[in-house]
This record gives sequence, structure tokens and C-alpha cells, in this order.
Amino acid sequence: MGVSWTDSADDHGIPHNEALYAMSQPHHVVKEFGEPRVGDIPPTLFVGPSRFGTLEVLAVIRPPADVRIFHVMRLRESTRISAGYEGE
Repeated sequence: MGVSWTDSADDHGIPHNEALYAMSQPHHVVKEFGEPRVGDIPPTLFVGPSRFGTLEVLAVIRPPADVRIFHVMRLRESTRISAGYEGE
């Protein structure tokens, strides 16, 4: 258990430590952001700061301690709106 990363999490070139920082210092969190991608747990959206600007990070969190991060990129306007995030 712990944090794991899919290949797609690296598609936008954001370093893992920046994604983890955004998740640990979030401006906004949506616990059930859309339908489950794999299995039965919907992803959690974290919107948080990084040296690359505000990030959107999507992860599947399986209690007690399994976190699978599958999407990391700079915050898109479409995500900001659908998540109800008022920042930026």
C-alpha cells in the first residue's frame, strides 16, 4: 500500500513531488469527481499549488492507505468550472 502512479500521471511532465505538494496543500477537494475509472471507487480531485501553477490531480483513494494517482496537469478552465472552484 502507499502512493502509486499510473503512466498517464506523467503525460504532462509535472514532477511527482509537485503533485504530492498540491495534494497536501489543496485549495479545493472534490471527493467524488465523476464516475469510477477502474473498479468501484470514484476519483478524488485535488486542486492545489505548485511551482508550475495551480494543478489538478486525480487519484483513486482506497482506505486505509492506498492512493493511485492517474492524472496530473495544470488546472484547466473546464475542470475549475465543473469542480466549482472559485480560485484563479
